[in-house]
Amino acid sequence: MSKLKKTLLDTSLFRRSYIICLFCGNISFVLIPAYVVLIFLFLWGLFLLVYNEVKHHTVLKTRYGAWLLGFVVTSLVTVTIHLADSVLYNVYNLIMVLHVAMCFFIFYSVHTEKHLNFRRELYSVCKFIVYTTTVLGIAGLVFLMAEISFEVLWQKFIVFDNRFDGMFINPNQTGFIAVVGIFCSHMLLKKDFIAISGRERVSRIWIGSCVAVNAISLLLCDSNGAMVLMIGYAVFFVIYKMFGSESRFTLRQIVTKSAACLLAGVVIIASLFFVRNITQAGFVQIMKSANPMVISNGITEMIVEEEAIVTFEHENKNLDSGRFKLWEQAAKMFLKHPILGIGKGNIYEYGNRMFEDGIRFSKSYGILAPILTDFHNGYITILICSGVVGLVLFCIFGLRFFKHITMHVFRDDSLKESVLPCMYSFLCAYAIYSFIEVGLLFNVNFMVLFFWLILGYTSCFLVKYEPDRTLGTFVLFGRTFRKTLY
Repeated sequence: MSKLKKTLLDTSLFRRSYIICLFCGNISFVLIPAYVVLIFLFLWGLFLLVYNEVKHHTVLKTRYGAWLLGFVVTSLVTVTIHLADSVLYNVYNLIMVLHVAMCFFIFYSVHTEKHLNFRRELYSVCKFIVYTTTVLGIAGLVFLMAEISFEVLWQKFIVFDNRFDGMFINPNQTGFIAVVGIFCSHMLLKKDFIAISGRERVSRIWIGSCVAVNAISLLLCDSNGAMVLMIGYAVFFVIYKMFGSESRFTLRQIVTKSAACLLAGVVIIASLFFVRNITQAGFVQIMKSANPMVISNGITEMIVEEEAIVTFEHENKNLDSGRFKLWEQAAKMFLKHPILGIGKGNIYEYGNRMFEDGIRFSKSYGILAPILTDFHNGYITILICSGVVGLVLFCIFGLRFFKHITMHVFRDDSLKESVLPCMYSFLCAYAIYSFIEVGLLFNVNFMVLFFWLILGYTSCFLVKYEPDRTLGTFVLFGRTFRKTLY
């Protein structure tokens, strides 16, 4: 086999390249070239999707693959039904279906690749994120302390609408990536992970720097969604530490440990928000003590007005940040096509038809509105795009997966130095996070693909705990396949 062919058939290399490219798509000054490269990577992914299915029957081997295949099929039916609405938007609908298929059968289906050491793949992704977020975080904080902010096209560096975004495209992305950096740092501290992956341990100085820099970025970006993700990760990991050490508990132990988890959750929430307020106030005072300067078009201007100082507070003072209005619009749109939905590409078009000002927030996206318009709730977005049928199929898959992995996480008391509890805690936190942010499925971005990547690595543990779930064979179109419980 030639070197080029071997590279083209390397699904692991594709996943790493794809997720790194999407990560770079969040960095302001490389966003455009990153998404140009992503076009070619997307085509590579489609080739692998077809090749792996023809050669290795990935769909049939994927755990709970029947539910995922059903979701893809119903999404294709939705696209077909709405072909007459808009040719351009339905091309985007089709792209979204292909994106969904890649999430399912390239990223989640890691466990079907028998000879893959998934820990090595995960290690390389974690190492990249730890190094990159640390360097970019330090650069952003240095610019912030130097009172330097600037714009390139529509991208605002360092400060975005009175909130810290550093070198990334907006504060919400900064917050999410900060949590991911802390999460990856946590995994790189696990001894079993390093030993089985066969890689060198990352310096604790790098890991400590990554955690410190990303923690400051998280506190200054004022992203409530990212704070929910961080709190969720911490709380679910505490729950694991409380209940994952033993296989059996008395009623008294259950009550005591549950109360301890509840108390720990309250302390974590109160502490993080308190520290965020203190950190923001501290940085404001530091910045007030120096002469602020803004660099614009090569001209340095001195500003003495107190109002010029960034306060790191969200300019939208509403608790929901406008989401309630957005979800109200989603409810009205759902009633139009409740069974199979309208497809992601039609949200913007239907919004313009049904509401005088279109979908809330859509105008702020400019020419990218047809692509970026979303309901800031992953579950609602799936409901509108794929209808009740799609949401039910997706939820059945999710519930079955989490049921099985939860049983093993809390039954195996040898996981203290494994990455499984970390990944499980992150996935549980992400499931909550998706109620208030863009996530889960219908967006080609780092936030979505990272979720499916971690879900895929977590699924590899199911192969370890449930190595044989087969029920014989069956013949389809002249070929013999193994029948499974999934």
